[in-house]
Formats: sequence, C-alpha cells, structure tokens
Amino acid sequence: MGIIAKIAAGLKKTKASFLGRLKRIFNSFTKIDEELFEELEEAMIMSDIGVETSLEICDRLRKKIKERGITDPNDIMELIQEVIGEIMGDDTGLDLTQSPAVIMVIGVNGAGKTTTIGKLCHQFKKEKKKVLVAAADTFRAAAIDQLEVWTERAGVDIVKHAEGSDPGAVVYDALEAAKARDCDVVIIDTAGRLHNKKNLMDELAKINRIIDNKAGECSREVLLVLDATTGQNAVNQAKLFSETAPITGIVLTKLDGTAKGGIVISIKNELGIPVKLIGVGEKIDDLQPFDSRSFVEALFSDTDFDSEDEDEDDIISDEESEDTEEIEDTEEIEEIEEIEETEEIVEESEETEEPEEVAEATEEAEVVEETEEIVEEEVAE
Repeated sequence: MGIIAKIAAGLKKTKASFLGRLKRIFNSFTKIDEELFEELEEAMIMSDIGVETSLEICDRLRKKIKERGITDPNDIMELIQEVIGEIMGDDTGLDLTQSPAVIMVIGVNGAGKTTTIGKLCHQFKKEKKKVLVAAADTFRAAAIDQLEVWTERAGVDIVKHAEGSDPGAVVYDALEAAKARDCDVVIIDTAGRLHNKKNLMDELAKINRIIDNKAGECSREVLLVLDATTGQNAVNQAKLFSETAPITGIVLTKLDGTAKGGIVISIKNELGIPVKLIGVGEKIDDLQPFDSRSFVEALFSDTDFDSEDEDEDDIISDEESEDTEEIEDTEEIEEIEEIEETEEIVEESEETEEPEEVAEATEEAEVVEETEEIVEEEVAE
C-alpha cells in the first residue's frame, strides 16, 4: 500500500465526517451567502479544525470567491482544498544530518510515546542506522520495562538506570555511550507528567543543557507526541509543551481511530509547528512521515483506497498467513492435545469413581435389605 493510500485509510473516519458535512451543506444551498459561510464554519469546528482556523479558512474563501466570481456553491469544495493546502505549506522531515542525531520525545502519558519510539527504532534499524535509546522516563512505573521490550524487538541498544533515578544522568550516560559506539541516532524518552508545570520545565531544561554540552554540534529534534483522538485537547497540550521545550515537530498518533484528524490543520495554522510523523495503524510500519500534499489529497479524494488495495492486502495477508500457519497449527495442536489429555484424565477419574460409587451404593442397599428382613422376622415372631 502506497503512502497516499495509507494516509487515506487512516483518515477514513475524518474524511467521512468532514466531507459528509460539507456535501450536505452544498446540497442544501443554491446560492453563496453569509448563511452558507456560517454553516461552513460550524461544520469545520465540528470536525476539530478549531474556531480560529475555521474562521481563517472562511475568510480566505470569501476573498477567492470574490476574486474569481464564483456563484455555484458546489464549486467551493475545490477552493476549500486549495486553502487548506496553502495553510499546510511545505513539509520538513527529521533532521538527522549530523551524527549522533538526538531526538527527544516528549508528551503526556498515554499519547503513544513508547510505541512511537519503538516504531522509530524499527524504521531506523531498517535504514541500517545504529540507534541508542535513553530511558529517561524514570518516574512512571514500568516505563523502562516497556521501552526495553520495544528495543529488544527492534534490536537496538538501551541505556537505563533504576526507577526513580536522575533522568539527566541517564541522558548524559546515553550520549557518552552513543559517541563511544559511533551511533547514528539517540532517542530520548522523557517523563510525561511531573508534579507540576515548573518541575516539567526544569527537567526538560536540564536535559537540554546536557544535550547542549555533550552533543551541541549534532542534529537536534524535539518531537511532541499527541493523541489525535483527543481532538482540540491535543492542540492545548501542544500550546503548553511549546512553553516548556523548543518543539521542532509533532507526532500525531492514533489518526486511524478518530474522526478528529482536522487538528492537523489547526496545529499547523495556530502553532506553526510542522507535523512530521503520523500514526495511521497499529502495525510497526504504520508510523509514516507526514506529507501535507498527500494529506490534503486523501482528505478530499473520492477514491476508495481500501477497495483499490484490497487485492494487495489479500496477497500480503496470504504471505503473512503462510509464515504463521505452521506456528498457529502447532499451537492449535498443542491446545487440542492438552484438552484431550485433560478429558482423558477426567474420564479415567470418572471411570474410577463410578465403580466405587456403585459399589458403595450396592453395599448400602444390601445393608438396608438385611435390616428390613430382620425387622420383618421380629414382627412375625
């Protein structure tokens, strides 16, 4: 599946919600007037594009409609696509030019930081890059263990300290190790929540100072991981974190599970922070570099990419199933054998218990019969 098709598949819910609202509006109006623009603004706000961005889009639409003399409401759809394309602008990828490139990953707990780091490790490993992960989230229980699982899967190194230790010390040791091992990329996990905003600012500032001292000449990225399903709350998180760290890019996760993909437009317009990566699925390769042109095209396209790629997906799934059939068959056989063994044990125990129960019942019956005979004899006498 190509990148446009993947993005389109991930935007399926957003697209259905957003385009559905717009089409209903255009089908309801025969002329372009202020009431139509009010409906458009409401539809965009409901699609999590945000109030500020929705108003700006409609202002730009008014100018373009006036300049081009457009009178048919159905012609506005192309203009909306054009305006959103202008807002999204050009893309900027990850800067990994100077080794070791340092990528600090920040964000609230539950947004998908650990998963994002794991998928990044996998991608860099496929690109033959040498990766080192710094487990600097020493505050959250099990954070280090979860990260260790991901690094083992990806086959990359990790630098970790005990839970509750100084995150700055972890980063210091990781940067030292990265230089000694000639690593290409260092990925730093950070705490998602400290006691208050000041603690968070102090901790991130401390880590940044250590990076300045140990890797000041290297490429730097500060990626904020946001959960797309939280809608405008994600935009508010971005505003708060931008006050605590020099964010260079956004990683928008869980985009495939929400109709709130409009926040991509809102983030770029209101904060000026580029979206660099998006999560469009649960598979390890479903973390995609963000392509604004593909995003806008997928958002407005009438093409059903799911049906186009159905055959390809079937082929891929067939190949994957061939790889796993033997394992699954073995697991099923083992499960069946365990069930059969259990049933045999139960049957044997039942067979053993049945004669004993019958014998006991027989003995009791015989005792009762003998007692009755004795009673009858005594009565006869």
